[in-house]
Amino acid sequence: MTSKLFWILLLVVAAVVLVKPLRDRASGYMEPALNPLYEWNTRNRVHDLQRLTAREISADRELPRPRDFHTFISKLEGGKSAVDSWGQPYYLTVSRRTYQVGSSGRDRVRGTPDDILSEPAPRAGT
Repeated sequence: MTSKLFWILLLVVAAVVLVKPLRDRASGYMEPALNPLYEWNTRNRVHDLQRLTAREISADRELPRPRDFHTFISKLEGGKSAVDSWGQPYYLTVSRRTYQVGSSGRDRVRGTPDDILSEPAPRAGT
């Protein structure tokens, strides 16, 4: 009985994962449970993108403009790598002396307390 239940559950999960209409319908129910994983993944990705940006700057390339950051990442790593776990583009904030890579976080709104930001990094030449 237990093994039959396991296989049925496995088939249901596989159907939800593989069939887009089912996945779209179930995403609203699954997202709250997945948010901690999304946050962990996005936090790591934000730090990876900051290191990537620093590497590009150290190779005598200019810091990308904030409005071009999505294109900058897409060119280096492919289109899907430029969006966070919630499907929003990563962004770049720049001040006179520093820059930060960020994600809008679970609310998908930039500039709110749940944003995931890298530590400020110095701009080249400052």
